[in-house]
Amino acid sequence: MTKIGTITVSVYKEENNANTTFSIETDNDNVLPVSYVIEDTLKLY
Repeated sequence: MTKIGTITVSVYKEENNANTTFSIETDNDNVLPVSYVIEDTLKLY
């Protein structure tokens, strides 16, 4: 198996309320399609 990239998901919680936000970072364009799936899934919650 060959590693093609890394996806980093950071999750933040706002201090004033229970809202959470997230940031997704990729180290190259080869993993962008997977990062889009993760982002779309996290938006549902």
